[in-house]
Amino acid sequence: MAKKENNSKKEKVPFMQYVKNFGVSFKAGAEKLQETGAAFVWYTVALFVIMGITAVAIFLGVNKGYERQVVPDVVGTNLYRAQLILQEKELYPRLQMRYSDVPGQVGQIISQSPKKGSIVKAQSRVTLVVSRGVVFDHVGNYVGTNLDALKNTLDALYAGAEIPSLTIANPIFKQDAALPGTILEQDPPEGTPITQPIELKFIVSSGPQKMKVEIPDFTGKNVTEVLAAMSQTRLTFDFTQHIASENEVPGTVVKQVNPSNKKEVGEYAHVQLEFAMPAVTEDDEENGEVKPDQNGLNEAEATEAGLVRNTANYVHGILTTKIPEYPYAVPVKLDVIPQEGSRYGIATFNHVGGNLTIPYAVPHGSVLVLSVLEREVERTSIQ
Repeated sequence: MAKKENNSKKEKVPFMQYVKNFGVSFKAGAEKLQETGAAFVWYTVALFVIMGITAVAIFLGVNKGYERQVVPDVVGTNLYRAQLILQEKELYPRLQMRYSDVPGQVGQIISQSPKKGSIVKAQSRVTLVVSRGVVFDHVGNYVGTNLDALKNTLDALYAGAEIPSLTIANPIFKQDAALPGTILEQDPPEGTPITQPIELKFIVSSGPQKMKVEIPDFTGKNVTEVLAAMSQTRLTFDFTQHIASENEVPGTVVKQVNPSNKKEVGEYAHVQLEFAMPAVTEDDEENGEVKPDQNGLNEAEATEAGLVRNTANYVHGILTTKIPEYPYAVPVKLDVIPQEGSRYGIATFNHVGGNLTIPYAVPHGSVLVLSVLEREVERTSIQ
């Protein structure tokens, strides 16, 4: 046993001596390099170059086999198709599920990250947001529900949604024994599939007695202001007109007659408003800015026909017609189709039917389109 220990000690001596000799050799080499500055500098540069080459080689070795890929656009495609497209690019999906705002999107990709066109390595993951569909897939039964409560529910449900699946149109109020605000009828009916955004139309109870409405003062208001107020006021207006005198402002209301001279009346009580319309002057006709009616009517006849014109090439007048009578107020709309430009609306309000008068100020040559219950009933050319 003693001999074996001596042999192991003898084996260690050459190794330690080798390390010692190596250290002396390195120290001597360094001293020689320091003796010549140029040689030392070149030595340092060579050392850094070798380190750089080594780092690049390691980097290329680690990334060997991973090609660069362009992220494809899969938004709008179904999940199965999106996975195939990514697989062709050697990319992998990371899925997230979310309710969407638009009906009919269930199972479709509604967003992705990275976005299309991005450059990534093969084998990378692309986050796909998949639609679970809308919260509701069909119209519910809202009869008997309070209108305001339903509005609050839908507002909370679709908060932040760009295109809500369900919206509520301006309701039609009807006198009924049910509490005010109770939904009596709905369109579309319960069970209608929500395949696109739907506007809910309701007939709502105004209570067993007619609600009282405060009558605003319209004196001095122009045509545009009166039309805007009609959409916010549950009143029936009867409009008349005459040529403005010197002390009257053309195109404004100069006389208002309330029922029994009261300031508060029942819903859709009749209020009479008289306009002072702009007069047609001889200078206007000579300059060609305003021409007589196409049927050769004079100023008085044109006034009676609702065709009094102003000097700005706009026709001021009152559309007079008659529509069927209804047990409750129904939506009425008046659109304008000008000779140049797109169709636009100038009046939207509710009316109980019968005699109907609507003031207007529209470009010369326009066509007035009257709709009741969203159905066109009459067109009138304004010359």
